[in-house]
Amino acid sequence: MGRVAPDDRSHRRRWIAVFGFAVVALAADVRAQTPIHIGQTVEGALEEGDRKMADGSYYDLYVFRGNRGQRIVIHLRSREFHPYLTLMDENGVEMLSDSGEHGHAQLRCTLPRSGRYFVRVNSVRREGRGRYQLQLLER
Repeated sequence: MGRVAPDDRSHRRRWIAVFGFAVVALAADVRAQTPIHIGQTVEGALEEGDRKMADGSYYDLYVFRGNRGQRIVIHLRSREFHPYLTLMDENGVEMLSDSGEHGHAQLRCTLPRSGRYFVRVNSVRREGRGRYQLQLLER
């Protein structure tokens, strides 16, 4: 008995559905962020009810506007979990990340273009929870 080849159109529809779901998930996540301004320090907490990464760890998402050529530094400090800090462009593409040491993660960057950027506060460990301080500065 011969093998039946899958219908090519059905295969394509499946991939379009998966891709569409990923875009919708990213768009929903990007809409659900907290604004932070250059020069601002915010207090926050990774806690039950926050969004979760694929590994099950909690995260908070912040957004700021930056200008091409602007030099920034981002600090994330916590005494309650091992911080993991990520900078993403306006499309959610990861640009930089740092897991830091001794409760302090830091990113330094010259922004490649003007627009929105996202900062994700996360923990190195899946069970990481607790309070943190996030600071966005121009250097």
